[in-house]
Amino acid sequence: MLGIKPTIVVFGCTGTVGTEVMRQLKNCNCLVRGVLRNPERPYPVLADLGSSNISYVSAHLNSSESLKTACAGADVVFLLTATSPNQVEHEIKIIDAAKKSGVRRIVKLSAPIVPATAKVEVSEWHHKIDYYLYENMDEFCCLRPHSFMQNWERNTLTIQYFGKIYGALADAPRNYIDCRDVASAAVHYLLASEALKERSVVLAGPQAITNIEMAAKLSQVTGRKIDYVNLSADDFFDQLISKAKLPEWLARHLVELDHLAIKVPEPNRETVSSLILRKPRIMEEYLQESRHLFTRKPLWKLVGTTARAIFG
Repeated sequence: MLGIKPTIVVFGCTGTVGTEVMRQLKNCNCLVRGVLRNPERPYPVLADLGSSNISYVSAHLNSSESLKTACAGADVVFLLTATSPNQVEHEIKIIDAAKKSGVRRIVKLSAPIVPATAKVEVSEWHHKIDYYLYENMDEFCCLRPHSFMQNWERNTLTIQYFGKIYGALADAPRNYIDCRDVASAAVHYLLASEALKERSVVLAGPQAITNIEMAAKLSQVTGRKIDYVNLSADDFFDQLISKAKLPEWLARHLVELDHLAIKVPEPNRETVSSLILRKPRIMEEYLQESRHLFTRKPLWKLVGTTARAIFG
């Protein structure tokens, strides 16, 4: 059971989900400590002068000592680091530091469980971390969203300038959830007064949507025709490497996610209402709020834009 005013340490506090976790915790009866990898990084949520529960520390993810200092005196840790080949090493170090510092609860942003018949390398990384949590922490919870609505912001340039969505998803639907709703679910578990009983929680948004349907939704909100171009897995991988200039592990991950959605149907109904105490946001809400990101810009603004994000 947590104390009256727990101290919560937020790793990944500058990311899309982590920033929203910080923002929501700012209005709660707790102390919040965001962890910055770079001490010069701007604070994602500003503290109120004189009366804020928000503070920040900087810590290097390869330094066990600085991680232990970041977790000092804390009750709960929100575990989120950037997806990368170093993620397993970094998050295990954080778990070790949290345990040594007396942290009682860890809430981790994880990934869906992938059946043995499919392969998603990043999910395998998460599985290793999740198992380490199971072996080393008495109280933890792994949150498992499928896809974030905000992930569509990776496609802004091809949508703006070419009116195209590229992928290898065919007509398979994917479940999307708004990052703000993921953060609300995380806050629910971070602040739960009783010991956590759920160790694995699927966070599903209101519906599963195909790329063809997404093209129609984007056409509606931008007022211009957006088309989905379906590629083979190999061609999509080549585009991501040669045109978008992504590292191979990330290009492979995006292709594997499309393949997984084709092979294993994703949820077509939401699972979070009881956690966030309201219905989750629908895709149309996100797209309307973010329409400026997908609307065509004057061509002169393309000059100087990095070509790595363009498939054209």
